[in-house]
Amino acid sequence: MPAGEPTPSAQPVDELGRPDFEELALHKYIGVKLVDREQRYLGCTFVVTPAIEGREGQLNGGVLSVILDAVAYLALEPSLAENEDAVSHDLHISMLKAVMSGQTVHLKGDLVQRGRRVAFVNAEARADGRLVATARITKTIIQR
Repeated sequence: MPAGEPTPSAQPVDELGRPDFEELALHKYIGVKLVDREQRYLGCTFVVTPAIEGREGQLNGGVLSVILDAVAYLALEPSLAENEDAVSHDLHISMLKAVMSGQTVHLKGDLVQRGRRVAFVNAEARADGRLVATARITKTIIQR
């Protein structure tokens, strides 16, 4: 491959050519499942396992942060044009309650506002119907 050309992504893609959310290595390790593959903006779920626990059988907060950011992207994705992508540049997370081993976590993002260059997204995580974390994410829209 000539110098300066990007290397092709080894990421698996779905039928629309987007990275397959469930097959990304980290998401696969965590056990993330989309609520609906056709309507990715509906969010995702995962079960807290020993592999992603922190202390005392609780979900590691870093893991939850990563997936909140990812679900925010899913909420923004339908508004992106073919030549656009988005990256996070500001992330505020409030952890409200511990999530224990064996609990199922449901995450969903909501696009608050999207401009030409910036988008604002809220995301939340629930376990057993209780709100356990919220996030406010600012994403920069980039051209591919």
